[in-house]
Amino acid sequence: MIRFKNVTKIFNPDIAAVKNFSLEVKQGEFVSVIGRSGAGKTTLIKMLIAEEKPTQGDISIGDLKIDTIRRGAIPYLRRQIGVVFQDYKLLQQKTVFENVAFALEVCGEPRNRIQSVVPQILSIVGLNGKLDKFPVHLSGGEKQRVALARALVHRPKILLADEPTGNLDALSTREIMDLLKKINEFGTTIMLVTHNREVVNTLRGRVVVMENGQLVSDKESGRYVL
Repeated sequence: MIRFKNVTKIFNPDIAAVKNFSLEVKQGEFVSVIGRSGAGKTTLIKMLIAEEKPTQGDISIGDLKIDTIRRGAIPYLRRQIGVVFQDYKLLQQKTVFENVAFALEVCGEPRNRIQSVVPQILSIVGLNGKLDKFPVHLSGGEKQRVALARALVHRPKILLADEPTGNLDALSTREIMDLLKKINEFGTTIMLVTHNREVVNTLRGRVVVMENGQLVSDKESGRYVL
């Protein structure tokens, strides 16, 4: 489903963030990409959502070639890919409901569908009692649940989670990871990007290790020691 083939990304003047990287992720997989800060993990995410273009190589999702995608097709691509970040990226002046609804509003969805879909998604992430709360009144774990709900509102085929537990305590981290596993069980392909080996070790799933922009290990299961 997701395919990187001999991908290199060079930032001017000569900084290679990703070097000759190849990876295939099947539909429905849960893959953890792990490595120290600066290993190139976030650059992979940015290239996958067409925020950055590779200097060399091919990137595709199914039959859609991301490295040559037309600008007008990028919004369609991003509706198929949900993205969750470490810093949540919530709109502080909007409530929980409004933050999630906004992702549908900008795509021109009718109000009756928004009113129907948003509570369903918030219920999935365990926030059906927080619809009218503003981000300032939420815990870190609750904010990340809102971010997850917003990422899921288009029913994406793929969810990219970039350090989703980086700002959370141990309990909230476990809750978010349980949610990601639940979402994966619904059939959503998940790529988790993190430097936290303990988070990855709890999953016991496929682990891809990056160092200095390169893939150095790809194991189907097991523990990772940084």
